[in-house]
Amino acid sequence: MKQQVNCKMILFTAIIMLFVSTITLAQVPPTGKYNTANYPEDRKAIEALGMINDSTVYLNDDYIAVGPEGKVSYGFEEWKKGFTDKGATFKSVTPRPGTYILRVYNGDAAVKNMILDVLFATPGGDMSITVIRTETYIKQNGKWYFVGGQGTKLASAEEMQQMIKK
Repeated sequence: MKQQVNCKMILFTAIIMLFVSTITLAQVPPTGKYNTANYPEDRKAIEALGMINDSTVYLNDDYIAVGPEGKVSYGFEEWKKGFTDKGATFKSVTPRPGTYILRVYNGDAAVKNMILDVLFATPGGDMSITVIRTETYIKQNGKWYFVGGQGTKLASAEEMQQMIKK
């Protein structure tokens, strides 16, 4: 009897997790809800920051990053060191279609949200994760800077199951 109740509970939980993970993966921003066309020149400048891989995109090294593992990096060099110390490099970063939103406020602040499929090359082999990413930008003295980034690893159904057990 007790085993039967446990099996039903496990089945119920698995169905709920499947439903929740399906909803999470299928979410896209509502059409027309956000202004994604204002400040077109500023948008181009913000996008160009992603093509530069040095400290000039950060305002006086005032960058704070939180990775999907929860590690906080204070400044570009510390963030970069976290990768090089582990021998990791970005192999590819692919945005999920329909998840990208760049909002510009008053022409001097911006927030970017997206879901990314990220592939790292590591000494132990390739590592693949999906990250829900938020980035913050500020414009100072006519130039855009990247001032904050936070990535939340998208949990698999198995990981969600483990979180429910805790």
